[in-house]
Amino acid sequence: MTRAGPDGEEHPVDLRLAGPALAAWAGAAGAGLADLAPAVLLIDGMLLGAALVCAAALVRRPRRWRPAATGLAVLACLAAGVLTAGVTTRARTHGPFSDLGAARAVATVEGKLTGDPRISRAGGTQLVVVPVRVERLRAGGREFRLRQPVLVLAAATGWAGLLPSQRIRAEGNLAPPRAADVVAAVIFVRLPPVVVGGPSAVQAVAAHLRQGLRDAVSGLDASPRGLLPGLVIGDTSNLDESLKDDFRVAGMSHLVAVSGANCAIVIAAATLLVRRSRLGPWLQAGWVALALSCFVILARPSPSVLRASVMGMIGILAAGSGRQRGALPALCATVLMLVLVSPDLARSVGFTLSVFATAGLVIIAPGWRERLSRQMPTWLAELLAVAAAAHVACAPVLAAIGGGVSLVAIPANMLADAAVAPATVLGVLATVAAVCWMPLARLFAALAGVPCKWLIMIARVAARAPGAQIGWPAGPLGAMVLVAATVVTFSVLRRRGGRRVLAAAGIGAFTAQAIFMFRSWMVAR
Repeated sequence: MTRAGPDGEEHPVDLRLAGPALAAWAGAAGAGLADLAPAVLLIDGMLLGAALVCAAALVRRPRRWRPAATGLAVLACLAAGVLTAGVTTRARTHGPFSDLGAARAVATVEGKLTGDPRISRAGGTQLVVVPVRVERLRAGGREFRLRQPVLVLAAATGWAGLLPSQRIRAEGNLAPPRAADVVAAVIFVRLPPVVVGGPSAVQAVAAHLRQGLRDAVSGLDASPRGLLPGLVIGDTSNLDESLKDDFRVAGMSHLVAVSGANCAIVIAAATLLVRRSRLGPWLQAGWVALALSCFVILARPSPSVLRASVMGMIGILAAGSGRQRGALPALCATVLMLVLVSPDLARSVGFTLSVFATAGLVIIAPGWRERLSRQMPTWLAELLAVAAAAHVACAPVLAAIGGGVSLVAIPANMLADAAVAPATVLGVLATVAAVCWMPLARLFAALAGVPCKWLIMIARVAARAPGAQIGWPAGPLGAMVLVAATVVTFSVLRRRGGRRVLAAAGIGAFTAQAIFMFRSWMVAR
């Protein structure tokens, strides 16, 4: 497999870490769905140790032994993924929560919040959903000390304002989690929490900054007021549900979930600030790493944020050391590290979409950009290649989870791309300015509202275009069918006659959608 390099020539893609990363990912995902017995985990641990020892011995052998060493490394990563996920899953499914949850017991728990509370409205009932890591459990006259994640469903006041890292104590009814959940139990609570410890200093500062952004956007119209915090920090608590649905149908929902694009914008802005300074490479890299770390804390570490930030850190270390590494090995190293440290990420849809999108940009986009630039301006080729590569890479995952196939995602994201960076940068400036002077923060927020309105218009018009989204079979079968259809499409594109037919059909469909989007825009005005 090759891709276009900076010199325009084809260079082989560095896949040395792809096998170990995919093996660890597959092992963690599979073991997370199974309840492996202790004997199986023991055998897996022995296999891991043997594979590592043999691989280390073969590395020093002549080059003809390298394939065997590579195979053993892949086997070791597979065993490591199975072991970490198996141990984590078994601790959840065979701990005290398992029996107490099945008995719907009443229990008192004490622990720390691991994320922001969110409001869930279903069937006319409003619940506050709070992720908590329980460290002490009391039920039936017994007390347990443990470290297990649970999900609190609270129908009482006092929960929505809690912050990550706060310690709370609550009493409620335990219930077993759903099969797809990565928590030990669900707790239904009808009383306010007892706060037994405040948030950490870092989380308190982050909460102050996040509230400052909410105050800064309070003067905007309802839609930009809900969208801007989502673009900057992933806070969609005030985003209208209908607008969320429009972003999803238009293939733009990734914009309101902090991911690699946001981290890339922060890294680029921080790099621009120190580029002309006299600081050494390591000091410049340290400044960029500090800016990225602050942004991750502000946005809260979700799977996509962790993936993007760790990959960004790898790039920063490469820049500081002067040894540039390929983006694909960096992505593979990130996946390998994250699924071994946090095996629950292996089954996270958000994490999967983030990795697939980045892989599309790294593997597919450069070649497409090079070929398209021969037929159109370079800036247009860049926009089209990036949007198309990310969409093609993520489409099978979206189809598998029942999200359908968006036919407007590529043009919609091309039109939205120019507005994302200004809105994000101005939103971050508004967040920082809110600490010092609110009028300045509101000015930045008002300026950021202009690109936000552009994004809102694109999402609404694209979502209402005829045939914006087509139904598709869900599950693995739907994903495989879409992959097969994509392969067939690209095979047809390799033939001149096929390109003409598809080009004519594409131009006709694009013209029809453009006319409809223009009419919708005129009506919206």
